[in-house]
Amino acid sequence: MSSVEKRIKGLRQEWERQQKLKGLKIPEDPVEFFEKILHIKPFPYQANLLLDPSALKVIRWCRRAGKTTVMSGSDIHYAAVHPNATILVIMPKYQQIKEIYFQGEGGLHEHLARMDKDVYESLILEQLQTIIRFRNGSKILAEVPEPFTIRGHGPAKISIDEMNFIRKDRDLWLSALLPMTLTRKLYINVASTPWNKDSIYWKMCYDQNFKTFSGNIHDRCITKPCKIDPAKHDPPRYFRIWEDVLKPKGPLDPKQVEIMREQYTGETWRWKREMECSFVDDETAFLPSSLIIKCQNDEMSFTQFEENIDGEFYIGWDLGRERDPGVVSVVDKRKDVLALVHCKQFPLGTPYVNHMAYIKSLCDRWKHVQAVYYDHSGTLGMDEEIKKCEFPGLKGIDFSLPAKHGMAGYLKQKMMSVRESDKALPGEEARRQFELPLDMDVQAELNVIQWEQRPGSEIYVFSHPQGTHDDRFWSIALACVASTGAVPEPFVQVIPS
Repeated sequence: MSSVEKRIKGLRQEWERQQKLKGLKIPEDPVEFFEKILHIKPFPYQANLLLDPSALKVIRWCRRAGKTTVMSGSDIHYAAVHPNATILVIMPKYQQIKEIYFQGEGGLHEHLARMDKDVYESLILEQLQTIIRFRNGSKILAEVPEPFTIRGHGPAKISIDEMNFIRKDRDLWLSALLPMTLTRKLYINVASTPWNKDSIYWKMCYDQNFKTFSGNIHDRCITKPCKIDPAKHDPPRYFRIWEDVLKPKGPLDPKQVEIMREQYTGETWRWKREMECSFVDDETAFLPSSLIIKCQNDEMSFTQFEENIDGEFYIGWDLGRERDPGVVSVVDKRKDVLALVHCKQFPLGTPYVNHMAYIKSLCDRWKHVQAVYYDHSGTLGMDEEIKKCEFPGLKGIDFSLPAKHGMAGYLKQKMMSVRESDKALPGEEARRQFELPLDMDVQAELNVIQWEQRPGSEIYVFSHPQGTHDDRFWSIALACVASTGAVPEPFVQVIPS
């Protein structure tokens, strides 16, 4: 085929596409769009969210209730009916947006794959990993939660998922999102797995100053005064726990939910957060969730076992017990900063020899492991076998009350201290001397540790609620103390809770 013939064929195809586009009617009604264009019939609680004309909405749904499906489908509908609009998708980590919101189950790409071919060709100009361009000039793109970058796009709609895990959430809201709502109508959908109460997401759900959010507990009080006790009431529209979305009212299979509940018996915190949408109570937590969030580095990811890396590494090994899993944690010392780069939890009942082989492999491949500290009180006479491995800087630590006080205190001290390079920065932006990646399991286990100071003693006593585990906490604390080269001793000063 000659170049002229190819050009003629291309013009004919473009003309045919334009004719199809003229004949394609995009439903203004979002529920009708879901049914006719995306071929999904929303459940009633999902339809209520789609039909809500409010510009600001806060969503708190349990796991598998279809949050991503509805939010991403709503983004496509908005882009299809609003030419030249920019829709931003924001999550704590850029990789999350790509893997979950764009390419995951119920994500944007799955919606596009479900479209009829002629509809897709009429609507979509370009489909990339983290950008979708529409033929009407609109686009949906992934963006990190940085205020300056977000303002630069001039978005018409923003979808934020896992808001409760964004480290600089206050800065994001006050510096970027809230000012944009002052001069124009900006549509914002916010959702998250509940985490800490000292957060903008909690305020969106419960604070009266955020009652402009549809789904806030006070949102119906805008037109006339009313008094609502947040402890006894939840918003009826966008708060859905597992009981609210069982079949036929929602997608959850009752039998599978019971199986899941049984498997979560040892992790009650996970069930409460993920299935009952409960925020964390920090009153007795040694490491409050708000402190853990401040140590979160959204650009970090855990280093995989198979990788070969260089650094100054220190390993903490909690051997576990018959009822507790063993854990190996690795921190990388970078000047005055300890970065948690690896945290491996072994399945319950894994032989200690497997733990040792794992650590030996890390020591052989990662350059350079400086020390290995382990829970000497849990070795059960295995010290000779452990010594044969010839781990560098090996020390067994007896988990006495003073030693546990010292380890926990040192970890918290590093989490509270601002690193030297950031001391001139405002408190919200200053990074800490301990950092870890976004990992809900690790962060939740750090948060479950409770403490008390008994009368007449400066030594803290630590515990964790029944059904939870503390092995990750002590493994990480061991690794941090290993970086000092000392045996842990109690900090006599009071470590704030």
